[in-house]
Amino acid sequence: MAKQQNGYLGGYSGRLGPVVGYLWRGKWCLRAKPGKVHNPRTDRQQSHRHLFKAMVQFASRQSQVLRIGMRQVSHDEGMTEQNLFVSLNSQSFSLVDGALEIDYSRLLFSCGPVAPVAFGKPAVDDRRVLTVSFERNPLHMRSSGEDTVYLYAYCPAAERGLLSAPVYRRSQSLSMMLPDEWEGEEVYLYGFVTDYAGRASQSVCISWDGAEDEEEEAADNNAVAHGHESDALIAADGRENPSGQPQGAPGGFS
Repeated sequence: MAKQQNGYLGGYSGRLGPVVGYLWRGKWCLRAKPGKVHNPRTDRQQSHRHLFKAMVQFASRQSQVLRIGMRQVSHDEGMTEQNLFVSLNSQSFSLVDGALEIDYSRLLFSCGPVAPVAFGKPAVDDRRVLTVSFERNPLHMRSSGEDTVYLYAYCPAAERGLLSAPVYRRSQSLSMMLPDEWEGEEVYLYGFVTDYAGRASQSVCISWDGAEDEEEEAADNNAVAHGHESDALIAADGRENPSGQPQGAPGGFS
């Protein structure tokens, strides 16, 4: 791809002989005019086009996070953030019986040379506020406390992602509020770091599933309920509870 300097005549858009002129990120560029395209429309080719279109559509819905996480590298590579996302994540997308399948655990929403942080296990309170702690510099690489840390939550059922407000690396914890409509749904969480120059670290999937946490909580509550039921049955038989104290009727009344 050749780039034009805005001289006396300036840049131009459109075909001129064997080249095409266009404006990209404020710079006038030239590329060769494409030759004759053979389009046999085989099943395999159609499937590949369908997959590529689905990946581009998915990437376009992530523009908020990609503008931060992939802007610098995409600029250096001479491509858009969405195209870089597709290039880096192509192995995470597949078609199964014509339906799009995504391996969310492998997706990258940022890339670059910045030192990462080590994220702990997320916790969610009853107000749907998610909090994650992190170690400032787990790899002992040079880093600045002024670097900023982000979380990105994505809900496949809602086909929507949510980017947190940034905090400084030195803060060592970050909180964000999740939408009420995501309750009980699968939610994938990613984290990354950016520096003063707009460079980023490679994002990581933080291995958390909101629906899974709620299932575990329900299982714990169920276990507690069964425990109380067992205590009541033991009391009915006239035996003692595990603490060695006499057990009265359920509810604490004898």
